[in-house]
Amino acid sequence: MRRSTLVALMIAVLAVIAPVAKGDTPLEQAVTLWLEGDDERALPLLAELAADGDAQARLLLGRIETADLGPSPFRQSLGRKGSRKLFRQKDLTAFGRSWLLVEAKGGNELAQALLDAKRPTPDPKLIAQLNALGEHQATDYPTRIVALYGDPEMRGDLLADGQLMQDLKPYLSYLTVNPEPRGDGLAALRHIQPDPVDMNSDQALGMAGLLALGLGYGDLSVDNSWRPAVENWLMTSQSTRPIARLCSDQCGAEAPNCAFAFLALFGGYFEVIRIDSPLETLIPQEQFLDSPRARLMVLRRAALARTETNLETLVDSAPAAKLSTCATDLVRQEQQSYK
Repeated sequence: MRRSTLVALMIAVLAVIAPVAKGDTPLEQAVTLWLEGDDERALPLLAELAADGDAQARLLLGRIETADLGPSPFRQSLGRKGSRKLFRQKDLTAFGRSWLLVEAKGGNELAQALLDAKRPTPDPKLIAQLNALGEHQATDYPTRIVALYGDPEMRGDLLADGQLMQDLKPYLSYLTVNPEPRGDGLAALRHIQPDPVDMNSDQALGMAGLLALGLGYGDLSVDNSWRPAVENWLMTSQSTRPIARLCSDQCGAEAPNCAFAFLALFGGYFEVIRIDSPLETLIPQEQFLDSPRARLMVLRRAALARTETNLETLVDSAPAAKLSTCATDLVRQEQQSYK
């Protein structure tokens, strides 16, 4: 199986500067390998630990199975049987029970909360529970469900909650007041920079369309007056740090334009903020954001993104011609590892 030059280089460098210590526990070794981007060694190690009853390995595998937004070429090559072998309990059911379900049935409160976090039912108490358990990033989907289907009191209480992830405020704010045309994008634009935003401005609406939905739905032009502010946010925000580091390392002076390209390829603001540790109680978000795995997730997510018709990859679509040459070259290079 071929790997892209960039991926191979990132893993090789990590092996030199941060080798797996012989004294580490098997779980620590597996986590280190996974953060390096080495699924081929990390996932079988985690599967062995999960089969032996390691609760943290089970939780991590359960989250990787469902929350990894950039599956590696190794994972893509597994097929149904190979995936079951790595991610599911060996039992008599057709597909094997997920490790999250196994742990939840055994009384693991966090496993049950992570399962509940996938339900489309507004539940502010679940958000509070996940925060109390230390899994702040897992509150993303439950928060969106409250924004979409909760009542105004629910949304207002959550907006006032100090535990609310700040990047999700625009989503709640947009749906708490009378929605404006392209209001989700306008709310995001107001959130990421301090200047007033005129909802009647063509340039503001153009940028709002891109922030709301990504490539093909807004203004990619370099002369949009809001573009410098958006690029600055991409290069300085904690949530987008893996994008900023990848673009700075690979594209030099073109880094802001590269970051803007990934915003478009990811599908806008509400997608680009979700580069998350799958299990913060084991891998803190700060550690994850600085890892090669996070930068690989950026590349792989963009490489696998497809148009709505699913006929071509997004980076090969006509609107992508206006994106950063450096960013699209990186994405196309990463695509080669899947062939």
